[in-house]
Amino acid sequence: MKETVKVGVLFSQTGSMAVTETAHINGVLLACEEINEGGGIRGRQIEPILMNPEGDDRKYAEMATDLLVNYGVKTIFGCCLSTSRKAVLPLIERFDGVLFYPSVYEGFEYSPNVIYGGAVPNQIVPPLLEYVFEHHGRSISLIGSDTLYAREINRIVKEFLSESGGDVVAEVYLPFSAETGEIRAAIAQCGVDQTNAVLSTMVGGDSVALYDLYAESGLREKSVPIASLTTTETELMKVGRGARSGHISIASYFASVETPQNPTFVSAFQEKYGVNAGPSVYSEVGYSLVHFYANAARLNGKVDTRSVLQALSGSVFKAPGGDLSIDMDTNHFTLRPHIGLSRTDGTFDVVWDSPKVAAPDPYLVAYDRSITTRVAG
Repeated sequence: MKETVKVGVLFSQTGSMAVTETAHINGVLLACEEINEGGGIRGRQIEPILMNPEGDDRKYAEMATDLLVNYGVKTIFGCCLSTSRKAVLPLIERFDGVLFYPSVYEGFEYSPNVIYGGAVPNQIVPPLLEYVFEHHGRSISLIGSDTLYAREINRIVKEFLSESGGDVVAEVYLPFSAETGEIRAAIAQCGVDQTNAVLSTMVGGDSVALYDLYAESGLREKSVPIASLTTTETELMKVGRGARSGHISIASYFASVETPQNPTFVSAFQEKYGVNAGPSVYSEVGYSLVHFYANAARLNGKVDTRSVLQALSGSVFKAPGGDLSIDMDTNHFTLRPHIGLSRTDGTFDVVWDSPKVAAPDPYLVAYDRSITTRVAG
């Protein structure tokens, strides 16, 4: 029997981020299963080695080292929060592995040893703000988890608002596992009569709590929506049914997007995880990155870091959300953003599809911060 191809799967299965990172895991493991059923990588089965860092950045670093040194892994699919990615990054570079990172993040980073699979600000911030400006107004409140991602995204959002005639009504950051009273106080700071929309960068279980408590607020009574860069079907299904509908999210994938390959993916996902476990962008990107990696490794049958990275150049994968291609100058992906309106059943109606794919610009070098309202929907 041929030797397996060991890959690391490094996501938290417990703690405040478990709800989101489990979605990453589900996508990764489904792809591994499909690849193995199709003959693996030139006959070699993928062997995922799953580790649980429990939301602890120190454990992310320790477990990444364990995978790279003791297990002989060259490739890790892992990390969600930017702090965990930054904890793992120097180890990936030191031991010459490759990290496939499946989460949205704040940009302003490059490593030759990291493949950044999630959207960066230029791909999702401008269209979301355009949509909110067009349909709701330009007075925005910002509520986020106290993370690097939230603070950097909101710094960028404030630049766009400043150059586009918008204003920030409130800006609040909450700790992980925030108390109910803390979340209620944050919502109250938004101002019922001043805020047109609340832009949320809350993550994980705290995002679920925000939506549940928001439903009790005066903002909800006035139909002021939450507009989110981080809330997906994964979190929405955990929100109370009466608090789910009427909110806005932007992502490179929703389970309801119409592509030829998406029905097959949704069906396979639900067959493996249950009919109520619909996929989200977190599972779709994890799934797509594994297939993208396997396609590259099949080209020459080698799974060392240099061979895989070289083979990625020019590769395309028909992902559930659309064709996926990588910009090897930045190691980020060209993506097509979509805007969804949340439903009571925990899914999204796609109300806007980008007419073209958005190339990655992780350092925002080519972006005018002035936004006009061009997004339809």
